[in-house]
Amino acid sequence: MQNYIQKFSLDRVLNDELISSLALNRYSKGNIIIQQGEEPEYVFFLVKGKIKTYKTSDEGKRLILSFKEKFDILGDIEFVQQAPYINTVEAMTDVLILTIPVHIAQSVGMNHLPFVQFVLERITEKLYVNSNALAFNLMYPVEVRLCSYLLSVALNDRTVSNRELKDAADLIGTSKRHMNRVLVDLVNENIIERRKDSILIIQHDRLIELAKHNIYEERIR
Repeated sequence: MQNYIQKFSLDRVLNDELISSLALNRYSKGNIIIQQGEEPEYVFFLVKGKIKTYKTSDEGKRLILSFKEKFDILGDIEFVQQAPYINTVEAMTDVLILTIPVHIAQSVGMNHLPFVQFVLERITEKLYVNSNALAFNLMYPVEVRLCSYLLSVALNDRTVSNRELKDAADLIGTSKRHMNRVLVDLVNENIIERRKDSILIIQHDRLIELAKHNIYEERIR
């Protein structure tokens, strides 16, 4: 844990009491880290691994907001607002996360100026970048959204399992029929290859080009 504190300079924004309250948690691929609608229990610091963030409508439809694999703070907006989590966060790979209990972050962190400044800077950045991200991404054609999704869920930039395709249409905001038409086009252009249990990315650079350099990672981060 100390390695991650030093690597991300957390000792500059956390005092001794906050650091002593840190815990290192491991999440396996597919585990839910944050559940939309639940009351916050922790402030999270992503230190290793990849996550996806999505929103679920009242009708049960899900829509991808972003994928992240760089250091980030999670649950910060809800922590400041003292409100339920607004999105669901799921581990895309095995993930390591540092946590601080919310009640300690409230009682200690909010009285420690470097921590307050750090949290507010992160929130301001997220609100600025993500203010219209959901509507903005839906303005892209399905081809761009699907190519971006394939890039984000591919293992070693090469393989996408059928498991990741199961709910892909829902997550990128289209119909399965439309998604399958785009997949057929990508196959016909020899950009991907359909296999029994997966999709193989053949032309990675071409897929990046079609994905506008990945709208779920570059433009939302």
